[in-house]
Amino acid sequence: MSSMFQLAVAGAHLSGLPLNHQLTELGAKLVKTVRTAPVYKMYSLGPKPALIRQKEGGGGGSLELEVWEMPIEKVGCFLAAGVKAPLGIGDVLLDDASSVKGFIGEAYAVHGAPDITHHGGWRAYLAASQK
Repeated sequence: MSSMFQLAVAGAHLSGLPLNHQLTELGAKLVKTVRTAPVYKMYSLGPKPALIRQKEGGGGGSLELEVWEMPIEKVGCFLAAGVKAPLGIGDVLLDDASSVKGFIGEAYAVHGAPDITHHGGWRAYLAASQK
């Protein structure tokens, strides 16, 4: 039995969204939907969001994520194809005080980008944008 790697996604890799196939084609399975600890802001970078951790008391919110699990031997393939600057993979704090590896953004990329934190997540932002 192979080891599994858990990865939190916040944007275009969510279930049913355009890049989700990059996970499912590698045998990834959805484990659960979770929320971040209230220390993040989410910004729209057009077709994808950036999740930026804020300092304590920095006005962050709790945002919806999905945790996916994939075979550990497929992680390199995913990183090569599915992670492009200004996004990266790092530790994401969850509202239950645990952490999981997940997509995070580089702060330089959000200068002038819309802060969409108040929507509570990328899927909710997309729904509100289509009204």
